[in-house]
Amino acid sequence: MNVDAPLVSTLFGIFLLLFYGWMWRMPAQADTALRAYPRSVWPARILVAISFAWFAYNLNQVDLGRFNSLKVGLWVLVPVGVYLMTKFIPDLLAIRASCTFCLLAGQPVLVAVRWHGSPAQYVVALFVYILMVTCMFLVVYPHFWYRGLDWLKENPKRRPLPLSIGCALGGILLISGIVSF
Repeated sequence: MNVDAPLVSTLFGIFLLLFYGWMWRMPAQADTALRAYPRSVWPARILVAISFAWFAYNLNQVDLGRFNSLKVGLWVLVPVGVYLMTKFIPDLLAIRASCTFCLLAGQPVLVAVRWHGSPAQYVVALFVYILMVTCMFLVVYPHFWYRGLDWLKENPKRRPLPLSIGCALGGILLISGIVSF
């Protein structure tokens, strides 16, 4: 997978600016949507299915030596695994599925930016590492999602700093991507 670092940086920057701008302009709507998201069933199922398939694809690319013949079973195990996951874990949190997807998505981005040689390389890599650590933390402790939202909501004076940091990060990613083209 060949991913261009300036394009990834620009897209991440645009996404973050839109996301944090939405949170800033419509705090009540953002709070409602962000509180409902972790318990959303269909986003969790879709992201788990994508993550299962992506993991199987990644595993299929690896040389497993004498176990290479077992890779054929992946294409049967993936749909079965997705079905079993949705059947026996109906309350799978969408935040965990999102974090799993982000952890899988971080690897090709890091590989792509490794040898790019532009300012976007370091900014994108730092952003991806921060995102991956945050995702690992949220997979283990998903209740911190709600605690963070409660922390922002209980005192409106706290909102500007985290939202400013998010907007600044989005701006840095956007500028870095544009300059690197």
